[in-house]
Formats: sequence, C-alpha cells, structure tokens
Amino acid sequence: MDVYLDDERIDTSLPLCEEHRLVDLVNDIRARLFDAGRIIVAIRCNGLDVTGVGFGEALQRSISTIDRVDMASAMPESLVEEAMSNAGSLLDAAEKVTEAIVSDLTQGDVSSAMPKLQECCSAWSQVHDGICNAVSMLRINAESLSVDGRSVDQLMAGPCEQLRQVREAIEAQDFVLLSDVLTYEFPAVTDTWRKMIELVLAHMTQPSSK
Repeated sequence: MDVYLDDERIDTSLPLCEEHRLVDLVNDIRARLFDAGRIIVAIRCNGLDVTGVGFGEALQRSISTIDRVDMASAMPESLVEEAMSNAGSLLDAAEKVTEAIVSDLTQGDVSSAMPKLQECCSAWSQVHDGICNAVSMLRINAESLSVDGRSVDQLMAGPCEQLRQVREAIEAQDFVLLSDVLTYEFPAVTDTWRKMIELVLAHMTQPSSK
C-alpha cells in the first residue's frame, strides 16, 4: 500500500495486515501531524473520496484491501477563518429570510413560510456547529474565554434554547408563538453567534494561539 500526505509519499509503521483498519492509519498520520499543528482534512482510498457519506464505515476497512491512500492536511486556522466567514454570510442571509418568514406568518401564509424556515434552520445549524467545531479545532479552553461575563458554554446554550422553542412552536403549529420567537428572540441569538465568531477570530490573532 502506498500512502501519500499532501502529494508526497510517506512511510507508515503499520504492518500491511488484515487486523489493521484505515482508522489505525489515519490515527498514525494524525499523531505525526499533531506537533506541526496540522490536521487531516481529506482522505482518498484508491482514488475515491471517503470523507463524505459513509466515512465511519470506510474507516473500518482493512488496509490490506487498499492499494493507495491519499491524505491532505491543513492548518486549523485557515479552515476556521473560512468557516467563520461562511458563518457570517449565512447569518446575513438568514436575517433577511427571517423577516420574510415573519411577514408570511403575519399574513397567515404558512405554506410559504415553512420552506423558508427550513432554509433558516439549516443555516442556523451550520453556524452553530461551525462555531463549536472551530472552538474544538483551535483547542480553545471554553472556560478561559467569555463575552459580557458569559463563558463560551453559556453563550452557546442560549441559541440551543431558542432553536428548541422554534421546533416546539412548529410541532404545536403555534404560528403566533413562532412569529414572536423569530421577531423578539432571534435578534439576540444572531448577536450571540456574531460575538462568538468575533471571539474565535480574535483568538487566532493572539500570540499564544499560534
């Protein structure tokens, strides 16, 4: 089996035998990258991408059945910066769509509002997960950072609660409550996410984060 990292062939200490899985190889390479501060961002086996759907299953594949593995690595900071930029764009778009949703609900046009709300929920989920992943990727100590006296964990708990209210309002078909939550609660939620994005980006500029 040939193993390539960032287009350069590397040796692996893992024996080419049935008992070792792709996950063992990935962990071996990940450990080598740790000191350099890099992370694995893509994996291909025999020319096929395995980092998408079915990733967990692919990791359990025996390396004895693989002829070539290609891995790509990157610095976490570059990925996080791009992710936070995307998160900001998603929030901008979702804010405009939210206004349209409230307008539809006010007019009783639920059928028009629901697809838009689904779009917003998807965006909010991506933003929330992106921030959480960024905190983890940068190995930020959640207890050491705060905004307005609130820790990272406390900040991220707020949006979760508001998303829960949105879900419950939809399930109960209480569209008056749904409109109220979107109108009066979500501006603060969006503001929280924006503060978290700024916090993450600011952390990357600190000397200790390099």
